[in-house]
Formats: sequence, structure tokens, C-alpha cells
Amino acid sequence: MSQILPNDSFLLQELLNKVLLYRLTRNLDKELQNRKISHAELSGSTGRKNNWFNRTFNELEDMRISTFIKSLAAINKIISNTSKFSPVEVQAVIDEEILNIASVIIDLSMNDVRYLLNNDPDLPKFFEDIKFYVDSLRALKNVLSLEESDAYDRVLNRINSEGN
Repeated sequence: MSQILPNDSFLLQELLNKVLLYRLTRNLDKELQNRKISHAELSGSTGRKNNWFNRTFNELEDMRISTFIKSLAAINKIISNTSKFSPVEVQAVIDEEILNIASVIIDLSMNDVRYLLNNDPDLPKFFEDIKFYVDSLRALKNVLSLEESDAYDRVLNRINSEGN
């Protein structure tokens, strides 16, 4: 059985930041698809190069809050001349799952993952539930480091072996 290492809380924060970006970009992409807006059209409408959002989407670049807000405004501006689509709302992109991920990142910045696993009864299920996202990140080229991936595996191994 692999033991959780002292640096694992930091590595898990890094991994969860990537999961958060993955969820955010996929939620934003879903809103684009629902309104039949291409990545290139969004990029151009925010004053960026046509491949900006595609690169952000594929490489999980961390966009600035001002760019995120401009993206929402651009989507709403693109669809403003049609009653066919409703405006995108912030909570459609920043959903409860994203807020929950951010909450765990905060917890890990203040407490060791071993402590949290022993004292937060919801945390084991959280780590099990994000497996889909971690596997998706593993499939992307050069996104997840081996150390981040290993830290996640150590947590899952502990959850599975100790039942917490």
C-alpha cells in the first residue's frame, strides 16, 4: 500500500486546479455548442486570435477573470440579435461542482490531506467522484504531471484500503 507523502496536499491542489479549469472550459464550451458558436467566433469576438479559446480549451490555460467575463459578454453579444438563444448565465459555467472543487482546494491549502480524509466524511466520495476528470486529464497531452497523478492514486488507494 502506498503511503500519502508530505507533498501530496500541494500536488492535489495543483491537480484540482486543473480539474477546475477542465470543468470551466467544458461548461463554457457546452454553452457555445448550445448557441452554435465556434471557438474561433468566440475568440475573435473577445478581440483575441481565432485560436485563443481552442488553445485554452485544449491546453487548460488559466484565463484571467477579465477574459472570462469578456467571453460571457461576447457570447451574449453574438446572440443578441436573435430570440432563438437565451443569454448565457454565470451559474451555467460556474456551477456547484466547480465551487465544490474550489472549496476542497482551499481545505487542502489549510490542512494536510491525511487530516482531511480522517475528518471530512464527504472527502473520500469527492475524490472518487472526480476520477472521471482525472482520467480525462491523463488523456490530454502534457497537462497532468506524473507526480500529481501519483498523489491522486495514493489518495484513492488509501480510501480503498482503509475505507475512508
